[in-house]
Amino acid sequence: MDMDAPMRYRIGFGTDLHRLRKGEGIRLGGMTIPCGLSCDADSDGDVLVHALVDALLGSLALGDIGERFPADKVRRGEDSRVFLAQARSLVLAAGARVINVDSVIHLEQPNLKNWKNGIRRSLAEVLDLPPANIGVKAKTAEGLGPIGEGLAVGAQAAVLVELDEDA
Repeated sequence: MDMDAPMRYRIGFGTDLHRLRKGEGIRLGGMTIPCGLSCDADSDGDVLVHALVDALLGSLALGDIGERFPADKVRRGEDSRVFLAQARSLVLAAGARVINVDSVIHLEQPNLKNWKNGIRRSLAEVLDLPPANIGVKAKTAEGLGPIGEGLAVGAQAAVLVELDEDA
């Protein structure tokens, strides 16, 4: 096996964390979850999409979200799905395609049980994947740390991409 040749399958991992403040809803996976909180962020603060963008870029060593979408160029409240679509385009341009996504949202409140399928569909639309290829899990921090105290929301995402044989 040629150790200098790129592997056919690549995995990427991303994570994000934002402070919470009083607001009208938290943006997660392209959906606004109504509650008395929102994220303190330059864009819409969608930690799940931000983690997923980093995972996509990382899968092919294409940098990170801060390099591709620096805070000084992002408009307040900008829809993070724009970044996700651009990251997917970079993956496609590199001769790869997204196979599946798995993710975890860390949030004390509100409960996301009734929102996870909508989040999956929202991400699937941008990534051009069947929702069955996107895992979305939600975890609390059981009262521990900034997430458990309701001061922050976090997310982690992993992706599997496949390089075209000719890439």
